[in-house]
Amino acid sequence: MANLYEFIDTNEMPDMTIRLPGEAVNINGVFLDNAIGGFTTVTVSGRDSLAYDITSENAGSSGTGELFLGKRLESRYLTINFKLVTSSASDLIAKFTTLKSVLSGDLIVKFNDDINKYYKGTLSEITNPPEGVLNFISSFEIYCADPICYSENPKGAYTATQGADGRYSVTVVNEGNVNAPITMTATMNAENGYIGMYTDYGITELGNKEEDDTEDYVSATTLFSTVDIPSTFTRYTGTNIENSSVSNSGIATNRTIGGNEFLHLSDVGTNNGYWHGSSYVYDFPPDGVGNIGSVNAYTYFNEVFWAGGMGQVGQTQVHFATADNEFICGFHLSKSDTKGNTGNYYMRYRDSATTIKTFKSGSFQTSHLNNENPFNLPRGHCDMRKRGADITFFWFGGYPKITVPYLANKKVAKMYINLYTLGSYPKMSYFDFRKIKLINDNATYNRDVKNRFQSGSVVKMTGADSKVYVDGMPKLSEKVDGSNLFTIPPGETTIYFQCSDWCTTPPTYQIEFTEANL
Repeated sequence: MANLYEFIDTNEMPDMTIRLPGEAVNINGVFLDNAIGGFTTVTVSGRDSLAYDITSENAGSSGTGELFLGKRLESRYLTINFKLVTSSASDLIAKFTTLKSVLSGDLIVKFNDDINKYYKGTLSEITNPPEGVLNFISSFEIYCADPICYSENPKGAYTATQGADGRYSVTVVNEGNVNAPITMTATMNAENGYIGMYTDYGITELGNKEEDDTEDYVSATTLFSTVDIPSTFTRYTGTNIENSSVSNSGIATNRTIGGNEFLHLSDVGTNNGYWHGSSYVYDFPPDGVGNIGSVNAYTYFNEVFWAGGMGQVGQTQVHFATADNEFICGFHLSKSDTKGNTGNYYMRYRDSATTIKTFKSGSFQTSHLNNENPFNLPRGHCDMRKRGADITFFWFGGYPKITVPYLANKKVAKMYINLYTLGSYPKMSYFDFRKIKLINDNATYNRDVKNRFQSGSVVKMTGADSKVYVDGMPKLSEKVDGSNLFTIPPGETTIYFQCSDWCTTPPTYQIEFTEANL
């Protein structure tokens, strides 16, 4: 007799426990229907509401009705009705406590039937449960000051191509029903001084459209930009120019972390009971007319300063000096905390022939967390600039500056990179240099100008906050006043791009955006 029943291996059945209602509410990545036993989303209201605050005035005696002046999109309230099944009064209290906890603070609100869209809001009310009832329907309300529903997944990147007319452009489609902020990224394929982005209704400009590439003048010259520091610098075993108590008998070599080259203190040298390690120096070459050194110099350096355990120690130094080894200024990261995880930064400068001072200093945690340590492994951007008497440093997005009359005419002719450990304490897991760039800002040449956007540089404009970044560093000053193209409207938009007329190979332009709906 034929088998009337098909065998089913229950071990291979799909998970039948994850059956959420279509409108199941998700708060900050957590479905309440899963997080709270007995909780079930019943209905949701407010997602499709649309209200405007109309501004008008009386038309006066010569007209009828009112004159329309404008309108403003009002805020939104999301009301979630839910069923809660509990077993006892204490169970009810525990589940409501969990609900209140999940709904505290700023909320990202999603729904199961459109899980890639979200609202931003905060709890405004939870309705009291009925007295004496363990199984009931109640509700809570979320206030959305911003009524827009945002898409979680950005569209793009879309790369611009060159048309028959020679212009570079990209056509994108915003399928939302409100303006969408755009992010523009331009990767330099050659030196460039200007980026223009425009449509029929707006334009944004970065850099300087009038910047030339072939003038005879004092220019900024990139002396080097390298990840192979030992091949660019020379080992230095003399006296530390900022602190003569430090020993320079060690050696630093390259090591590879995550596919990237880092300069690492491999031989700590003789233990002097104090800071000891390695020092490397770079001597400025003559410029186009034979001058050595510059009163204006700039360095960008990327370093990681991250302890792998409590009590580790380490110090890094970046110094500018004159041709006769007089210390000018320097940026230090130091961890002498032999028990905890606290590090310090120091911005040092020479105030007179006999005095070196600290301009700014502070502490931070040498952890892997972005909000605690700007020098964790994924980041580490920093720079230092001397422009005459002005010394500018970088720290956590800011550029502290001090004016030192004594340094006005001092020429930077040497740059030092130092790595030290303290006594015999365990050295930090990561206090390495990843990349260094040095620019002579006052070199005289009878040749091409070195322009603001170098080949390989990445320039990014984020329309959501109208900010500009160059190679990861905030450079809002590059945005030209009057720029106004930061969003695209619903529907199809063609965006055109322009660079400096003399740029030999235009940048690679890309556009991304995130759709949103009322």
